[in-house]
Amino acid sequence: MYLSMLNSKSYQEMHTQYHHYAFKWEEITQLAIATNREVVDLKYSVTQEGNDFKTNWSLNVFCKRKQKEAVANFIKPYLSPDVPFIKAKVNVPMSTD
Repeated sequence: MYLSMLNSKSYQEMHTQYHHYAFKWEEITQLAIATNREVVDLKYSVTQEGNDFKTNWSLNVFCKRKQKEAVANFIKPYLSPDVPFIKAKVNVPMSTD
């Protein structure tokens, strides 16, 4: 049964969409610099094609040591001015919640 599901076109499309989604800057709802690890956390809210509900989750950008400030400052100009920019403890993969 599992093999037949893997060959299913709808399953393959869902899996591809889940792992290969390109975020738009306007979908980012928070930018956080982790205080406990080398991570920049981006929260997002998106309605994916074919769905009638919003997905709210986070995306972690793992940085080299002492680069998270530079990475966050690189991202910030692309975001809407009302997107919160915070420093917080980040629990990978669960974000700042």
